Amino acid sequence: MHSIQPFLPSLGGTARYNKSNSNSKRVFNEQEQDFENTTSENVSAGLSLSWTIFDGLGMFADYQRGAYQLDAAELETRRVVEQLLGELSELYYRIVVQQHRLEAAGELMKLSRERFRIITEQVNIGTASGMDLQQARLDLNADSSLLIRHKEALQDAYIRINQLINQPLLSHGFVSDTIFIGSPLVEDDLLAMALDNNVQLAANRLGVAITEQDLRLAQSRRYPTINLVSGYTYSRAETPASVITFNESNGFNYGVEAGINIFNGFEVNRNIRNARIELENRQLSYEETELAVRAQLHSLYNTYLNNIMMVDFERQNVEVARANFDLALERYELGVLSGLGFREFQLGYINAVDRSLDAMYQSKVLELSLLVLSGQMDEFMQRIK
Repeated sequence: MHSIQPFLPSLGGTARYNKSNSNSKRVFNEQEQDFENTTSENVSAGLSLSWTIFDGLGMFADYQRGAYQLDAAELETRRVVEQLLGELSELYYRIVVQQHRLEAAGELMKLSRERFRIITEQVNIGTASGMDLQQARLDLNADSSLLIRHKEALQDAYIRINQLINQPLLSHGFVSDTIFIGSPLVEDDLLAMALDNNVQLAANRLGVAITEQDLRLAQSRRYPTINLVSGYTYSRAETPASVITFNESNGFNYGVEAGINIFNGFEVNRNIRNARIELENRQLSYEETELAVRAQLHSLYNTYLNNIMMVDFERQNVEVARANFDLALERYELGVLSGLGFREFQLGYINAVDRSLDAMYQSKVLELSLLVLSGQMDEFMQRIK
């Protein structure tokens, strides 16, 4: 709700009570009178009402300025919420990816442990060398370390998201294991929405509007002001040493006041000039922000398109790498493939999985970032459900 304060009258009140003790001498018609230790009392009170009916339209500029300032405060709240949702979504999908990486690392270590068991048996029967056993042990230890690092990264991601949502820091397991990429975004639609709804652009537009009202307010000081005034006064005085020992009065008054600034050292002109300069600066700031938003959107969109294409490529690579890995496992169990050769297929598969997960994560984060940048928070909420 916008404040109507600039259009309202002002009401003030005063009250005073005074009491004094004094000694005095009075001569009247050659007769002298002495007044010793006399007490005088004075009581006064009043109400004054002033209502500005014209001030060069400054009250309208002041009202509109207050409305824009309220809108700016709401925009700041929206900006904070958008930033928080962006951070939460990024952490959420990072956890999803990390869970898949942890599963892949667990599978890798399981296979390395099986390979180490096979090599141990082969060494015992004399069909493999101690060097093969040591290499299998090195690979197993490396995979164990990788698994520990992924567990640590997953726990750290949960701690960070719990901190943001004010939940117990060690809570976990509430994140799903799937990333859904929404329908492809269209750059022209994103740009049109960003120019209308981007929170930074909206804030800069309000900044320009507020400065325009500042200029109107400064210009209004050139015009006269007209006020309707009214009041009520009451007074009572008791002065025993005076000719009139008691006086009491009360009543209403009303009228019209008008005033105009004739000369104040060119302060009005300085204020108007400063307001115009500030307005120009605000307009330049808006243009710079618009250019920055356009550049950021184009850059993000290009990266988004590349990652969308990479999702399909890397998914195919995972399928091929898995098929090759299964074939290599069969050949290794038959003794046709060496341990080093099998390790290459192992790493090829795990690297393909990692690239695929990274492409999906980047695509989703970029998708949501584009929606935030274009101010489409309703669509944002739909795509994170």
